Amino acid sequence: MAHNNNIGKITSTNVAPKGTGANLSTTTDSGSILGLRYIKDSSSGGSSGTGVAPTNLGSIAIKDWFETYVGGLGNYTNSSGGNTDIKWGDYRGATILGMKLKAKNESASRYKNDDNAQLQITPLNGSGVAGAYTITVGGSSVTSSGSRGTTYTSGGFGSDSTVAVVLTDTNTGTSISMQWTTAYDNGSTSIRGSGTVAGPEFQYYFTDASGTAFGPTNGLYFFNGVQNPNRMYGVSYPGTG
Repeated sequence: MAHNNNIGKITSTNVAPKGTGANLSTTTDSGSILGLRYIKDSSSGGSSGTGVAPTNLGSIAIKDWFETYVGGLGNYTNSSGGNTDIKWGDYRGATILGMKLKAKNESASRYKNDDNAQLQITPLNGSGVAGAYTITVGGSSVTSSGSRGTTYTSGGFGSDSTVAVVLTDTNTGTSISMQWTTAYDNGSTSIRGSGTVAGPEFQYYFTDASGTAFGPTNGLYFFNGVQNPNRMYGVSYPGTG
């Protein structure tokens, strides 16, 4: 399923606590805090899971969730005076930075020395109209002038390596980092979270990745801030609410 770039995108002129409907893959709301919560948290479910339907969550619950699971990592501080004076304009400038990832293994060869395992990174959300990003993989620059929704491909790496992946929103300085473990041919390649995204205890696998193809088909999705441990992340991007 294609990612809806409107989900979790907080712009300078359009901030809203809720999406325009239960289908979060097609909502046109470009300031939906609720959309991000649905991806990252287990308590919203509606027809596709358990919990309260996304359109029925209250403003205070959404605000409290945002402060807990995104908060300072999203360049946000609560200045509105708690639960008695909620102003959604306080969320302007908050950076719910994300990325979609696909991986390809090192290809099979006689001497196992092709060193061509690669990662595809697509920046999502963040600040500004078009976004502005830097991406480094293994300490090497992939792009210093990235755009939202554009896919960038890293250089090659050998199998069985641990490779740092860093995406930075250059408008705000907010960044997220993960550790990618490469693999050979049809081996198992994965990526691990950190204190800036998901959590360091969480590891996610690139299913269907091989020495000849990037996988998984729909990619793995990650958004800055830790996740609720009861909710799957990455491939579990929702279709409807």
